[in-house]
Amino acid sequence: MESRLPIQLKMNFSGENALAVNLRTGLFVILVEQNSPPREQPFESAMTPAAVIAKRLATFDQVAGMAVTDRLRTEVAHDPVDAAALLADASGKPCLMTLSGKGSSRDRIRDCLARAASKGIRSVLVVTGDRSDRHALKRSPTGRITPYPSGYFDSVAALRLIRNSTTGLYAGAGINPFKYNAPDQFLQYYKMLRKLNTGAEFIVTHAGWDMKKLQELQWFLQMRELSYPVLARIKLLSPEDIQVIHNDPYPGVQSARLFYAMLQRESSLNAAQCMAAQLNRIGLQAAGCKLLGYSGVQLTGLRDVKTAEMVLTRIREALDQFKSYPDWVTAWQEFHNFIEFAPRPAPFYAFENLLTREHQHYDAAAAALSTQAWPAPRLGDRWRSLWLKWLLAPDMPKGISSSARFFGCRGCRRQDCEFRHCYYLCPKECPKALVFGACGGSAPDGTCEFGQAACFFHRVVALAAARHELDRLAEGIPPSD
Repeated sequence: MESRLPIQLKMNFSGENALAVNLRTGLFVILVEQNSPPREQPFESAMTPAAVIAKRLATFDQVAGMAVTDRLRTEVAHDPVDAAALLADASGKPCLMTLSGKGSSRDRIRDCLARAASKGIRSVLVVTGDRSDRHALKRSPTGRITPYPSGYFDSVAALRLIRNSTTGLYAGAGINPFKYNAPDQFLQYYKMLRKLNTGAEFIVTHAGWDMKKLQELQWFLQMRELSYPVLARIKLLSPEDIQVIHNDPYPGVQSARLFYAMLQRESSLNAAQCMAAQLNRIGLQAAGCKLLGYSGVQLTGLRDVKTAEMVLTRIREALDQFKSYPDWVTAWQEFHNFIEFAPRPAPFYAFENLLTREHQHYDAAAAALSTQAWPAPRLGDRWRSLWLKWLLAPDMPKGISSSARFFGCRGCRRQDCEFRHCYYLCPKECPKALVFGACGGSAPDGTCEFGQAACFFHRVVALAAARHELDRLAEGIPPSD
């Protein structure tokens, strides 16, 4: 397959990658994240605060590099390649560049990769992206959300593109471990495995506060005997963030009512006491991540130099203070008055004995996998999956397969191999038209982030579970698919 690719796509990211070296050698890495700003502001002035922070962090040995987001919250944002190059130059350290599939195409991803190579950016995190602010919530006559013309380029497809067209690029993928029903959580885990099997070399989590979920992810990897580096994104909350966090949650992550009430109490204090509480929390989170086995943390919410210095000082103190896992568990729980962080009643956790003083790492005897009944697939989905698999078989006459696709999938022009990854359910049933697995944007009850219904991939995982084929959802994507 690679030999047939155009020469101009053979991008070579040569030279030593300091971030990759640090992660592969087991050092605990700290990255400082900055957003690629909205295009409504001129690039230079919009990036000035981030550049000032990056320049100051050049003297902080504990900071291994910078990170820049792409199209976070809004699709109308400045180019991530330019932002990453600016932060790398200002800090003198490597920059992890995010590439979002929101409103993206294969050509955009290729163009960004080519320009990244020319500017020495050698680490990239690919994500599918949250719902585009340009994706109108219009419904078709059948009640489905009208597809977004620009679409969403799936992170799995981006990883396949990177694997086939680049050499030397250190590519990672995201996961949202903060899911509270079994289908959502295992859809995240199986898609993570699919990303790793398609070429991802490290993982970055969504930002959240439920340390049980961060431990759960580590135990899942340990159970599978996987040793990929994982970075945990952790966020410093400002008083302004706290005021809106309940009504405007971060994509795919919602706060529990009790945690929100605690944040409200903290923000009602004076500014110094509120900041002290947030610093203590982020320090505890960073120390906990190290003890849980994370390769590092990616800090977000640092908006000025003074705040960045305070956060890094507190994290250094917490890392020095908490060398014992039992001591850290006690400190974390006491600081939060032993509240639960789950945003819904009867939350799902994949393992027993999470966040207990006695169990730091996965132990099959003590960390039993929770038993959770999978939903039964719909009868119509069962039949559709069987007869479309037969009618779309390669040896079926073209006229029959074309008719089957037209009547069974409302004229969907997807390739037959893409139907296979969805158990022959039509990907257009997903508002993002994803094929290779669920995004991370569903609500705690499993509702799609578009508010339409349960996530489309609940139906896919139900079929896979009924056929005892869940591991099929973790298969890497071949170059030809």
